[in-house]
Parts: sequence; structure tokens; C-alpha cells
Amino acid sequence: MFDTLGDAKAALAIAKGEAVRGSFVPPSELRAQRRAVVEREALESVTVGEWAQTWLAEMDANPKRSHATVVSYTSVLRNHVLPVLGHVRLVDLTTQQVADLLTELRSRPSARHPGAKANGITHTTTIVLRSMINAAVKREIGGLTSFRFPEAVGHVRVRPAEEDGDVATPAEVAAMAESMPEHLRIAVPLAAWCSLRLGEVLGLERRDLEHLDDPARATLHVRRQWNTKAHAITDPKADSARSIAIPRFLLPALVVHLEEFTGPKPRSTVLRGRRRDMRVSQTTFDNAWREARKAVRPTFRFHDLRHTGLTIYAQQGATLAELLHRGGHSDVSVALRYQHATATRDRTLTDRLSDEVDLPR
Repeated sequence: MFDTLGDAKAALAIAKGEAVRGSFVPPSELRAQRRAVVEREALESVTVGEWAQTWLAEMDANPKRSHATVVSYTSVLRNHVLPVLGHVRLVDLTTQQVADLLTELRSRPSARHPGAKANGITHTTTIVLRSMINAAVKREIGGLTSFRFPEAVGHVRVRPAEEDGDVATPAEVAAMAESMPEHLRIAVPLAAWCSLRLGEVLGLERRDLEHLDDPARATLHVRRQWNTKAHAITDPKADSARSIAIPRFLLPALVVHLEEFTGPKPRSTVLRGRRRDMRVSQTTFDNAWREARKAVRPTFRFHDLRHTGLTIYAQQGATLAELLHRGGHSDVSVALRYQHATATRDRTLTDRLSDEVDLPR
């Protein structure tokens, strides 16, 4: 360790002096301390941007995570977080920095609804950023052992409420379906009366529709969806794969559609594009839908068809478990929204009962 014997003897003399004074530290321990400093500096050098890349890659490798979720989170971080906080070391990240970012995001006007009082960016960014920071704290990434996330503002409705509500009448559903191109028309009643999301409708194949000749057994299987974020066919949303009964009044139109517009193979797509064997693009479908709704409900969303179907289903007396199953919901609070429709229906029927029954005072 020394170039000359003289250097070694001098070091030994110094060490003996330190030993006498009680301050001697063995060279091996000094080397360990220096290594620890270097390792800690390397650990604490991890930036928000570097951790974001690692976190997203690990999430994408997790089979329990949807690739579409990763795509969405990547977009949120790249567009709204990393340009501001990407260079900051995790260990240096402060509550105020995150609060300032969220405040700035809240001040931005909504791109889709310019007159709205809020935008849809802040709530989503809060969810993603909190999840990423919590994951870092849990594993002490970058030396981050704790973090107090700023108090977040609750979700604010961005899209203006429908003047006529978000539930259509059966006649309005039929009118909107009639205005669709013939080869896409069946999508409207399927979404409404089988309570399907748009991606689930676009993902349907001939093999997913069984026993159409028997109203007592006619079944629709939700096994996949067109995922617009992943731009691919993927599994349905978490825990939303299901098999549901098809209403008997829908069967004749469904059979005719399959005969005229769907290929004969089990994997043939139900909603075709220009060719029978090609799945219709969501852009093409969206354009057709916007045109079809104009004369009936100009701002009615396609997703509101599903809400319409579940609301009327609830009004027939469906239980919470039945609503969860038919809608493919995993969140009870969402299904409870339709239970409210049952309570409203109960009040209406009770009022009618009061009109009919005239008991003596």
C-alpha cells in the first residue's frame, strides 16, 4: 500500500498515535466508508425521469398490467410531468414542487371543452404521479424513504352535462341505429341492450355469439376488446370478461346482420370495414356515429348507450351483483349508480300505488 518503507513507518507511527488517542480507524473500514459514500451518491443521483423509465418498463413487463395502461401513463408523464420534474433527483423532490406542477396543470383550459371550468389532465396526472412516487418510496429508490404528496383536488367533471340527460329512450336508440350505415347499424342496439363498451363491440367475433336460434339460450361472450390506446385487440378491461344473455327482441336483427355482413369463419369480425374480412377502424366508426346521432341527440356519446341499457336493466329490479356482472364492473360504486335508477323507479311505482289504493283515514 506504500511506495517506500519510510512511508509505511510514518503511517504506522500515525496509526499508533491515533490508537493511543482512541481515534484509530482500520484502513479496511475507511475503504468501506468511502465505498458507501460513492454508492450513496450513485443511489441518490436517480432522477424522476430515470425512475419513470424504470417504473414504466417494470409495469409493462407485469402480465397483470394492461399495455394500454402503460401507454396512457407514458403519455401523461412525457407530456405533463417530465418536462418540469424529469431532471430533479428523487431525493430532492419536494411536496411544493409537485403542488406547483398540479396547480399549473389545473390552470390550463380544456382542449376538448374550451368553456369548461376544469380540464381532464390534472386528475389523471395526480393518479399517475402519486403511484410512481409511492412505488419509489416503497423500494427506497434514489434514497427516497418518505414523501408527503400534496392534497389533491377531487375529480371535477369536464364534459358539460347532457341537457336531456345521458339516458336515451328505446325509440331514440332505434332512431340512432337506423341512421347508421347498414353494415354498422347493429352496433347501436348491441351497445345499449347488451351493455357493451365501444371497444367490446368492435372486438366481437362470430364465435362470441351463440345459440341465436334459441331465445332461452342466446348468449354473448365478451372475450376481447379493441383497445384504442394500444391500437390493438387486447383482453377486456380487468375482470370484465363475461357471458351475458341476449334480449330476444334483438335476435332477428343480429341473425340478419351476421348473414349479410359477417364472414362465415368463427373468428370473422362482427363489425367489418370496407371488406367483409377486415375489422372496421374506430375512426371510421366514430365518424358514422357522430353523423347518425345528429338528428336525434347531437351530443349523445356512444358510451351513453351502455349507460342507457344498464339503467333500464336496473329498473327491472336487477340486484347489485347482476348489475356488476352484466356491465363487467369491478367497482361496486359504479354499479350503485344504476341501483339509484331502481330506487327512483321504486318511488314512481309507489306513488302510482298510492293513487290506486285509497284507504280510509
